[in-house]
Amino acid sequence: MSDLPEGMEPAQAAAPRESAAGIVLRRTPRGGAKVLVGLRAREAGFLPGYVAFPGGRLEGRDRPERDGAHARCASREIEEETGLRIEPGAWLDCGERTSPPLFRVRFRTRFFLAEVAPGTDLPQVRPSAENERVAFESPGAVLRQWADGALLVAPPVLPMLRVLAAADGGDREALAARLRETNAAEQRVPRIEFVPGIWVVPLSSRTLPPATHTNAWMPGGSAFVVVDPGSAMEEEIATLLAIVSRRRELGARAAAVLLTHHHGDHAAGAAAVARALGVPVRAHPAALERLGLDGDVRAEPIGEGESLDLGGLSLLPVETPGHAVGHLAFMVPERGALIAGDLASGVSTILVDPSEGDMDAYVGALRKASALGCRIVLPGHGPPLAPEALAALLEHRLERERKVLGAIAGGSRPLAEIADAAYDDLPGLPLFLRARQALAHLVSLERRGAARRTDPEGRAWARPGG
Repeated sequence: MSDLPEGMEPAQAAAPRESAAGIVLRRTPRGGAKVLVGLRAREAGFLPGYVAFPGGRLEGRDRPERDGAHARCASREIEEETGLRIEPGAWLDCGERTSPPLFRVRFRTRFFLAEVAPGTDLPQVRPSAENERVAFESPGAVLRQWADGALLVAPPVLPMLRVLAAADGGDREALAARLRETNAAEQRVPRIEFVPGIWVVPLSSRTLPPATHTNAWMPGGSAFVVVDPGSAMEEEIATLLAIVSRRRELGARAAAVLLTHHHGDHAAGAAAVARALGVPVRAHPAALERLGLDGDVRAEPIGEGESLDLGGLSLLPVETPGHAVGHLAFMVPERGALIAGDLASGVSTILVDPSEGDMDAYVGALRKASALGCRIVLPGHGPPLAPEALAALLEHRLERERKVLGAIAGGSRPLAEIADAAYDDLPGLPLFLRARQALAHLVSLERRGAARRTDPEGRAWARPGG
């Protein structure tokens, strides 16, 4: 994305939808317990391919106007997905969590605990639009597979799995109380961890809609860095520092603030966070030059070819210009994760403005990043992406280029008309943004001899000889 232009209203985070999920335990012969988990379908609209507790949205048939609606929802969802019948009155309250604002669709989920008899099998388990697979699994085994990179686990589920693994069964009432306490603590100061060792803090920022927040990623082991603290709001910086304190309490040391690029929605809080932590701000030299940091903040350049040792994880800068001069992405090779900044977005396309960006460089950066062989992309805005998203972004840009070429096939046309034709599927996008994107493509085509200006200021374009 990019900074929010003056006069343009910021987008608002999506209001959470009410939902419920069931934590169903089945005792093992040795006194431990397994828990019912589902692998969400790859086509699911929310957290596809992640392990989560079965559940879903509150519906009219759950009688939301009456007490107990969330428990009825949990019972209904469990029965629909597994055939297992649990009476609403059997559930124990385990608290609630609200999806972080990096998602365009969010849920306020009430969690409930129930137990079935040892040896209970699921009456019906079939792949559905929600889950590819549902089964009783050991909480510890799920956590180990997640730590090894073999599974994706929904971040709110992780702390509850840790409670279940540590308890290894135990009294239901006491277990439900621990889960309630854990969810309350996580809601206040959340440890959001899609990938082991890489935490994320979504910060409300002055960014282009439809994004509302910028992701401050925190990769590391015994040391960690804060990447892109993009908010200058005091309350957002306070939230970030509270989560940093939580990580420090686990024995980790803050080493630096890193920036993917200089735009305000990625760098606005860099100086304040660096001062608070007593660490330098590190970025590409071109980004540091544009930032103009105060003298009391150490500025240290970083670039491709360097490696940061974070005590268990390493961080490799990758030069990915195009959206901005001096743009960096950061590869975490041990996790196959790419912290992408504004190379990619989980909520929309990326703005390439020819005043400081370059479409040819951006397309080249996408090709370069696609060749890195990452397993997950951690964007500056929105939720994580599958690696195929980079190839999809590249194809999207090439398709836009084809539409721009088609718009000038009939002779000279004003830039505004070219933008309207090339972005006819995005009528809600402001004209000035469509025009800047179209101009970036036209400048690229001009370099290759495929387009020419019919106005010296670039306000009208045609095909060569047209």
